[in-house]
Amino acid sequence: MRIRVAFIPGDGIGPKVVGLAREVVDYVAELLGFGVEWVEAPAGDRVKEEVGEPLPRESLGKILGADAVFKGPVGETAKDVIVYLRMRLDLYANLRPFRSFPGIRSRWEGIDLLIVRENTEDLYKGVEDVGPEHAVSLLIITRKGAERIARMALRLASRRKRKLTVVHKGNVLRSYRFFRDVALEVAKEFPEINVEDMYVDNAAYQLVTNPWRFDVMLTPNMFGDILSDEAAALVGSLGLTCSANIGDRYGLFEPVHGSAPDIDPEYANPLGQILTSAMMLEWIAEKKGDERFRQASKTINKAVDALLNEGKTLTPDLGGVSRADEVKGRVMEFIRSFVGS
Repeated sequence: MRIRVAFIPGDGIGPKVVGLAREVVDYVAELLGFGVEWVEAPAGDRVKEEVGEPLPRESLGKILGADAVFKGPVGETAKDVIVYLRMRLDLYANLRPFRSFPGIRSRWEGIDLLIVRENTEDLYKGVEDVGPEHAVSLLIITRKGAERIARMALRLASRRKRKLTVVHKGNVLRSYRFFRDVALEVAKEFPEINVEDMYVDNAAYQLVTNPWRFDVMLTPNMFGDILSDEAAALVGSLGLTCSANIGDRYGLFEPVHGSAPDIDPEYANPLGQILTSAMMLEWIAEKKGDERFRQASKTINKAVDALLNEGKTLTPDLGGVSRADEVKGRVMEFIRSFVGS
C-alpha cells in the first residue's frame, strides 16, 4: 500500500524537524513494506513573504487531495494556516497526549493523560468586532459541536482507564455551562465511563498538584489550548509533545511546540515532530485497516523511548549537546534493531 501525505514545512525550526521526521517515516516504511508519497504544501510566514498569502490555493488543493497532512510549526501566520485549516477541513477534535518519558527529568513521574479539545468553536471561531474604543469576540458553542467532541472523548476514554473529566467555566458563563450539560447528556450513552466535571481554574491547579487524577480531559477550544501547554511542562519539555487534528474525513498532525525562531534549527529537538508522525501512522492504520502502519507507529514510539532512556543523544533542551541530525540517526538505529528483532 502507498499513502499520499501533504506536508507543510512551516517556519523557524519547522523545515528542519519536518525533514528529519519524514526521513524516519520513510525508513520505517521501507522496513515494513509500505510506501509514502510526500507532497509539499508550502504555508506560513515565509510563504506569505514570497507570494503574498500564507496558504496558497495550490497548497490547499494538495492538502484536500491527501490521505493525511503532516504539518510543521508556523509563525505569525498561524491563524491563517492552522486555525483556517481546522475550520476548512472540519477538524473538530484536537487530541494532545501527555506521558512521562524514560530518562527525562521532571518533578512529576507516571504522567499519562489525554486532552481532547474541541477545535472549531468557542472564541476561536473568530467572530469579532474591534474598533478604536472596543473589542468584542463572540463565544460560540453549538449542540452539534459539543455532542460530537464529547462522543469522541468518551470513545477514547473507553479504550483507556474509563475516566473522563469535563472542563468548563459554567459557574460564570452560561455558554460553558451549556458545553458541560451537553457533554454530561452524551455521557449517559457510556455508562461504563466514570465522568466528572471541573471548573477550569481548579483543573489548572490540579494539573500541577495531582495530575494523576486525570485520564481523559474534555475541554472547549480555548481552555484546551492553555491547559495543554501546562500539561507539556509535566513531561519535561514542549519539544516532546505531539498532537492530532482530526475530523470525520481529514487528519492533520503537528507538534504542540511553535516555530522557535530563536533556536538554531541544527540543534532543535526533532522528537516532537517524530512522535507526531507516529500519531499520524496510527490514525492511517485505523482509516486504511492496514496493521503495518500501526506497527510503524509503535516502532517509532519505542525507538524514541529507547533513545531517551539511553540518554546519550539529546538536544540542548533536554540537557544534551547533540544535533538534530544525530538524534534522528539514533532513532533510526533503534528502529532497525526493533524491526529486525
